Amino acid sequence: MNSILSKLSLALVGSAILFSGHSYAETIVLPENIQTSKQITFCTDLGYPPWEMLDPETQKPVGFDIDLAAAVAKALGVTSTHKNITFDGLVPALQAGQCDAIISGFYDKPDRRQVVDFANYATTGTALIIKADSSLEVGSLAELSGRKIAVGIGTAGEGLMQETNEALKAEGKPVINIVSLQTSSEAFQQLAANLVEGYLGSSDQAAYYNKLNPGSMKLAGAAVNQLPTGIATLHRNKELHEAFEAALAEIRANGEYDRILKLWSFEDLALR
Repeated sequence: MNSILSKLSLALVGSAILFSGHSYAETIVLPENIQTSKQITFCTDLGYPPWEMLDPETQKPVGFDIDLAAAVAKALGVTSTHKNITFDGLVPALQAGQCDAIISGFYDKPDRRQVVDFANYATTGTALIIKADSSLEVGSLAELSGRKIAVGIGTAGEGLMQETNEALKAEGKPVINIVSLQTSSEAFQQLAANLVEGYLGSSDQAAYYNKLNPGSMKLAGAAVNQLPTGIATLHRNKELHEAFEAALAEIRANGEYDRILKLWSFEDLALR
């Protein structure tokens, strides 16, 4: 009987919230520093279009993650700002208190979960991007043995190629010549100039680059992995993690999430 009453009580509370005109996000208590500043500072590598980049005219951050961060902050009654940090420095910067959270096309990986919590909002894969006139086809990274491939420093792709090289060494085969770069813009420049044979980035980047330079790039095969992407916060900052989860639920419910996905042609990356 008590169990039934408890369930009924929860249902009534839920109905009261639903019809009260207030969002769930409004019930969240933000960390004191954010309450005071009315602003969430995100660590972001602003060299990873179309996820995040600097507008060449205004030098202001733009991109899918930038719009998503703004929507999440708005749902929590504050604003968002971004601190430009190189990808391999994102976690150290967060640990050093330079920002409140990371949003930067940041894959939710087991090794990262040892340090941070994730509030996930998209799913994407790592794939080999090549020039449109290339005949290279890849079913696995091991097939890149002996080839020169660009990748972002500190990214999941770099880790995958390093693991592949260990396996290739054990088999006595030539390793991949890994060219680790700070930004995807550098990777595309090297690829366009034939300085590398491919760029291991996220599968959505080829489509974005082709919008700027039609018919110039393609994928050499299917994504080699598929991972969720999320907003990362330190384990000790549970309040903010819960706030992000609530805000993401809010923007999914009110349609803002779908609007941002459509704006950046990211509908296939949706995480419900």
